[in-house]
Amino acid sequence: MIPMRALLAYLLLASMIGTAVEWGDRAEGELHWGEALSIGGYSLEVADFTPEERTPRMVMLHLRKGGELIATRALGPGESFSFDDAVMVRAEEVMMRDYLLDGSAEPRARVALILRAVPDLTVRVVPKEEAYRGGDRARLEVEVENVGMAAAEEVELEVAFGPGIPSAKHSISSLAPGEVWDGDPSTREVEPLRVSFRGPPVAGPQELRVEARARYLDPEGGVHEAVGGTSLEIFGPLRVFKYAEEEVRFGEESYVHLSVSNTGPRPQEVVLTDSVGRDFLTGATLEWRMTVPPGESEGASYTVTAKRPGEGQALPPAEATYSVDGKGYRVRSMAPVVDVVGPLVEVEKRASSSRVGVGEEVTVTVTAKNVGNRRAKASLQETVPPWATLVGGETELSLLLLPGEEAAIVYTLSCPEPGSFTIPATTVCYRDDRGTACTLESSRLRITVEEEEEATAEEAPGPEEGRDPPSAEAQPAPGSGGGFFWAVPALILMIFIAFDRYI
Repeated sequence: MIPMRALLAYLLLASMIGTAVEWGDRAEGELHWGEALSIGGYSLEVADFTPEERTPRMVMLHLRKGGELIATRALGPGESFSFDDAVMVRAEEVMMRDYLLDGSAEPRARVALILRAVPDLTVRVVPKEEAYRGGDRARLEVEVENVGMAAAEEVELEVAFGPGIPSAKHSISSLAPGEVWDGDPSTREVEPLRVSFRGPPVAGPQELRVEARARYLDPEGGVHEAVGGTSLEIFGPLRVFKYAEEEVRFGEESYVHLSVSNTGPRPQEVVLTDSVGRDFLTGATLEWRMTVPPGESEGASYTVTAKRPGEGQALPPAEATYSVDGKGYRVRSMAPVVDVVGPLVEVEKRASSSRVGVGEEVTVTVTAKNVGNRRAKASLQETVPPWATLVGGETELSLLLLPGEEAAIVYTLSCPEPGSFTIPATTVCYRDDRGTACTLESSRLRITVEEEEEATAEEAPGPEEGRDPPSAEAQPAPGSGGGFFWAVPALILMIFIAFDRYI
């Protein structure tokens, strides 16, 4: 009898050990009534507390998954419960009164929400190149890492490349937490899995989706899946290339070269178009029609000038259109990036006022700023117009301007004569470190010089200020137009009295 009891106890202990759950990620916090904490799609809310005078002190907790209530429990300090061996809820402490805050009663509980430890695989697919020609072999690297809290068992990886291309399959017995799948265990360093496939021949550019899907088990036998992927461009028989100098001087012309390559088995009739974008200018017509024989290339070139200095200015991609068996295709080049270097001085001219009186002064300010990315030696000289007199200030400037720097001259003019006048535009000359000279002009300024206005009628003195009353000659004569304005009110009054007698 005793051996039988020992056997039963052993079997019970073994079953308990075999079904022990390993716990992993957790969220915990001190919550008041109505507050909640969340982790992994689960949320735990404090619903109620036992009255303060009752013991043991307990907290009522609502457990939800995806917003749906799945369990309600009342727990005392140190008590816990688990749901489907997937999540555990634990009440660490239940506090009914905070004596540090004048003994105010505000119950709270320190609780924890703990998830079962499970494996979690991440899958990344990294192509060696972004684009491949149809029929060429494409090469990829697949990285698989266990970022979970438990081992992943019986891992099977399938890499699918699209219709008509056989999938690549790999397997490994286990991946421990934090472990990366080693594609070549013979080396000391951990390397990713390397897979390759031959791209399908295509008549025009197509996007090919590559997907890597890993299926695995957790220690409890639960099934999990992780997916990663990338997209590749498989191009057809035509490719377009656009080349430009990586660095050009501002103010100088530079060349842009285009090339269309045909790797297909037959000649292609191609329409090649291009544009220079918003940062460059060209005088060329950017459209070409050409026949590209199989295995050969055709090209075109033109010149551009930059509108202003600046690093990293992109030229738009060129585009070629062609057709195969009546279906049209479109191919684009890469967008080359150009650094445009050099100074660029901008000038601004303004006046303190555009309307002044005779003899008043107007202040003129001329500002020169280097908005380029190289230093410049700038000079400017103002000409005082013949209708004005220079009162003071500087009218000349000559100095070195670093990128982003500015300098200004300020002078004052007096305007002795009335009229409408123009202050001429300012000419600014500057040179770069190569001695290349540039000239630009500011806008012109218009100034109106007004005479002093005479006193208005409202400002003229009235009778009480000593003005004589109008003479008899100035009074309206009887029967004149002035008497009419007195006759009208009198007539209205008479009509009103006549009607009043009959009312």
